[in-house]
Amino acid sequence: MIEAILIDIDGVANTFHKHVFDYLQLPYSDDSHYPVECGWDIVDAANRLAGYERFTPATFWNSITREIWASAPLSPEFAFILAWAECHVAQEDIHFLTSPTLSPDCLAGKLEWMQRHAPKWMQRQFLIGPSKHLCAKPDVLLIDDGDKNVTTFQERGGMAILVPRPWNSLHGCDPVAYLSEQFKRF
Repeated sequence: MIEAILIDIDGVANTFHKHVFDYLQLPYSDDSHYPVECGWDIVDAANRLAGYERFTPATFWNSITREIWASAPLSPEFAFILAWAECHVAQEDIHFLTSPTLSPDCLAGKLEWMQRHAPKWMQRQFLIGPSKHLCAKPDVLLIDDGDKNVTTFQERGGMAILVPRPWNSLHGCDPVAYLSEQFKRF
């Protein structure tokens, strides 16, 4: 039985990757343009989209402002995920679980993003840190777009659903159809 649901922000609740590619004026209209071979190395993906080595990791991440983090649009699936979560656990048991970069702008921007986009009841329900597996328990469900996060969470005894994205092992799957199928398991 699910007692708590943890939802990743970037790539699950929002479309950070597309937003940052637009901001950097890279040719990217939808996920069919994502260079799948890059996995979730967004710097490598940005360079491939640019057609040359335009960014180092430092120049890429330093170019992402607080406002970019704060203004990433909602993902098409977020309302569906949240509605499903609300049907299965109490609102106080639904939290964001996100891993910011080392930039203070990232953390501040994510907090602003939650204030702008999350329902009022969820705006202070967040956990922050890269060690998502530390939240794993048999009654906790993680919804994330990172293969490693999902695998490690499951290895630590938690339940997890991987949201299909072009950078993970489910690239090419329809996200809503896949999530619907996975939600039926619970």
